[in-house]
Amino acid sequence: MKVEEIFFRDMYRQICLLTGAGVVDSVKLRDVFDFPPDEKLDGFLTYAHIDGETFAFEILAGAQVVGGRVKVFPAAYKKSVKLKRGQVDDAELKILTAEYSVAFRDRIQMINDRNSDAAREETRLIKNLDAFRHPDYPDDVVVYFFSAEHKPELLWVRCLSVDENILTGELLNEPTKNFGCHAGDKIKFGVAQINEQNILLYLPTTEAT
Repeated sequence: MKVEEIFFRDMYRQICLLTGAGVVDSVKLRDVFDFPPDEKLDGFLTYAHIDGETFAFEILAGAQVVGGRVKVFPAAYKKSVKLKRGQVDDAELKILTAEYSVAFRDRIQMINDRNSDAAREETRLIKNLDAFRHPDYPDDVVVYFFSAEHKPELLWVRCLSVDENILTGELLNEPTKNFGCHAGDKIKFGVAQINEQNILLYLPTTEAT
């Protein structure tokens, strides 16, 4: 399947083989390897994770597909090359079995430690948010803002934490109307149902800053 056809959670923290769609040509091999392989690569072995806010594939190794098996050419340990999801939407992706992760345990642990955020991880598990997530930035969700004085407005909010079904996030857009908050503020929001349809709804509080 192509990357663009796969939801982030199905790839998240998995060893993914990316091939086709010019994946290899999009990267300078000397940025990946101390000594680039002499053999032709078909793609890259990558680790899918959220790098800050961006869904990305960090290159672990070059890959050559031979008879259904993947021949691996490990990348330099101290070199870090990440492919953003938006760069490789047309690439073919295959999630590999756990055996391929063994040689990269330390590298994967380092990536996880670098991006450790327990509060955000909790929000990533909430499936009720999935319909509202940005495909390239899974922590970012679209939220409805209502008030008695203004028509509703849709704005992007970055999930930060959740407490008893109430989410806290950072407002990413400046509202065109006065909802009592501004871009960069921390706001509260939650799932609401209107006309039998779930939406994410801004919850005004005195804590918004």
